[in-house]
Amino acid sequence: MSETAMSTGTESAYRQSDESDLSLTNCCRICKRNAANGAKLRPLFSGERLIRIIVNTIHMEIKDVPGLPRYVCEKCLDVLKKFSTFQLAFRRSEEKLYMALERRKNAPMESLITFAHEIETDRQKEKELKKATTKNSKKEKKTTSPKLNLDKKF
Repeated sequence: MSETAMSTGTESAYRQSDESDLSLTNCCRICKRNAANGAKLRPLFSGERLIRIIVNTIHMEIKDVPGLPRYVCEKCLDVLKKFSTFQLAFRRSEEKLYMALERRKNAPMESLITFAHEIETDRQKEKELKKATTKNSKKEKKTTSPKLNLDKKF
């Protein structure tokens, strides 16, 4: 049998089995498993949450088109939930890592600012202490009685 005849035969066999096995209304929209084969199906369009998960995880918009399946099987639903959880954890981790990197970049500047502030505070305290010392010494000079100079001769 020629390669062309074999590929054409395979394609037509696939199309026939695919069309005959596939009930377009009673199967999973993602994997095409149907309820007759034991797949537990859940409504796909009963709320917006599941649609949002699909759009956010696989970046494909899914619409409620008449004639196409309106269900998702539990296996595909479980995969979507796990992937969505994984994706969310990855995003949070990336965000925290970038924030830590930014803090690390800004840390030297923050420590310099803190150090400069501490130096300024110390200078201010020294000035205040010097003023207080100067005031006290002036007060002492005013309050002490003048010394008599007995060495002078009259």
